[in-house]
Amino acid sequence: MNTITITGRVENDPIRKEANDSVVTTFRLASGRSGNRGGRLWIDIDAWGQLGGTAARSATKGRTVVVNGRLQARSYENRDGDKITVWSIVASDIEYLDKPTRHARSNGAPAS
Repeated sequence: MNTITITGRVENDPIRKEANDSVVTTFRLASGRSGNRGGRLWIDIDAWGQLGGTAARSATKGRTVVVNGRLQARSYENRDGDKITVWSIVASDIEYLDKPTRHARSNGAPAS
């Protein structure tokens, strides 16, 4: 079974796109320790459908969230011919651990 749960801070405002007759929203999550000792993980989160629509409005930069989902790898070749593997999480649930900022509310985001 492929399941993952991660808690972290949203590092960028979400990007919402139409894809395959659905909505996908992507944002980067930072989890773990900050500072010069390492231990920080940055990973992209993909939320599809209704969850993606909600994430587009609510997963604003700086919010603390818990994401449940499955780990996914995508591979491609870069310009130099090197194989690159990128890991992301396809979200099945996003829980918001804090209130949205005043800026986010003024942009139409619900107070979830």
